[in-house]
Amino acid sequence: MSDSRYGFYLRPSYPMCRALAEVHDLLARQYGLRVAGKFMPHATIKGFFRTNAASAELIDRLDRALAGQSAFPVWNHGAVPYQRHAIVLDFQGDAKRELNQPLQALHEAALLALLPIVQPDCEFTPGEALHERFPPHLTLAMSDIPPHIFGEILQFVRDAGPIGPLFFVADTVQLVRFQSDDWSGPWWKSLQWEILHGWRLP
Repeated sequence: MSDSRYGFYLRPSYPMCRALAEVHDLLARQYGLRVAGKFMPHATIKGFFRTNAASAELIDRLDRALAGQSAFPVWNHGAVPYQRHAIVLDFQGDAKRELNQPLQALHEAALLALLPIVQPDCEFTPGEALHERFPPHLTLAMSDIPPHIFGEILQFVRDAGPIGPLFFVADTVQLVRFQSDDWSGPWWKSLQWEILHGWRLP
């Protein structure tokens, strides 16, 4: 296996995880889409990153970053396209679609903790920056959607009606290590992962 990548993720509630898994399975059966289902159900707080730091240091940094963080509600605003290569459940905004301040604070705390140890040539990190509103979401399909039927698949997902609960309490976050045979190519084909640590927000 090649060198590792890491991610820091919010784990949804059980009902939401189950709903996501059902959609991933159905899209695999109906359209042959499998990339999103290779991941555990999650909302990205800090996306893929490369680092030479040991796992213990990552955990220690996140321990300190999470001090003072508390559980908070997030709202499900339904399935939306993400450009033309993904379909996601939109979790931007609170019940009034205004900035979800606790979620934004969690994102910024994670970036403050992790960016100093991210490799400068990390191919996945340049799009992430402090003090910018990030687009929290839960991925239904990504990377392997045939462009000529993107619209059909988006409508198919929307026809399901609400996918999962309309809101849940965000109280669990996880540090995950990923490996792939080829990070410069279609990395998802050989993707493997393991959860290194989990935290329960009070």
